Amino acid sequence: MWLNGRPVLVVRDGDKFYGMDAVCAHMGCAILSEVHGTTAVCPAHGAKYDVKTGQMIEPPQVKPDVPCEQEEIRVPLRTYKVSVGSDGLLDVE
Repeated sequence: MWLNGRPVLVVRDGDKFYGMDAVCAHMGCAILSEVHGTTAVCPAHGAKYDVKTGQMIEPPQVKPDVPCEQEEIRVPLRTYKVSVGSDGLLDVE
């Protein structure tokens, strides 16, 4: 999903939803799409993030063969409040 021009990852954990910026903080070069529970994994360098807090819980493994073109993003990644609206759609704040 996109919010204000930024990709946002939304994850369901039981009956709760969590939202977080979906761009890896290491060089900002990868979209976070692989999720295990509430942990998002960077496909480029393997950094892991807690979707609930935006904190990096495992640092990246630098791979010189995977180019990155953007500058580094600060952690924690921005998180968003996510709720189910009366229409059944997700509301992201």
